[in-house]
Amino acid sequence: MDSIKKNSLFVILLLLLFFACTETGDYGTFSGKRVPDQEIWNAVITVSRAGKISTRVYAVHLVKYEDTKDMFISDSMRIDFYEDGKHSSYLIADSGIVNERKENIVAIGNVVMVSDSGFTAYTDSLFWIKESDKVYTNGAIQIFSEQDTLYGTNFESDTRLENWIIYNPLGKTMRKFDK
Repeated sequence: MDSIKKNSLFVILLLLLFFACTETGDYGTFSGKRVPDQEIWNAVITVSRAGKISTRVYAVHLVKYEDTKDMFISDSMRIDFYEDGKHSSYLIADSGIVNERKENIVAIGNVVMVSDSGFTAYTDSLFWIKESDKVYTNGAIQIFSEQDTLYGTNFESDTRLENWIIYNPLGKTMRKFDK
């Protein structure tokens, strides 16, 4: 009977050791095969300016590297933009990068930005620079509203999508212009 208890105890310890040593994450997908300093699921990052919220980032999966202050977001993200503490627009994307040092954001893949003022923009990547509080893209972009359907490249705008510049525009508008 003692040998059965010893064998059972040995098997239990072996199983505990096996499960304790299994891999917890697939770190082969991270850049340079580095292991991140932090890994967070369902993260919410709030950026404020003078005590008022300017941006809130929602990330399904986030990894952070302390040496570069970069946070890589995968599995989708959403960014809400605020002006004077009031919501002005949001964007969604497949993934992104947040630089914690400068608080700049890059949205990558199937980017859709929707303003509270009625504009919607579609592009492959969009940059938000905190210092200027503007969004940019160097690639193709589509902008829609009730009165506009525009396509172009090299886009720059405020986060409300109200004051923007688009280069190589093509499309139509129903707005009336003074001659």
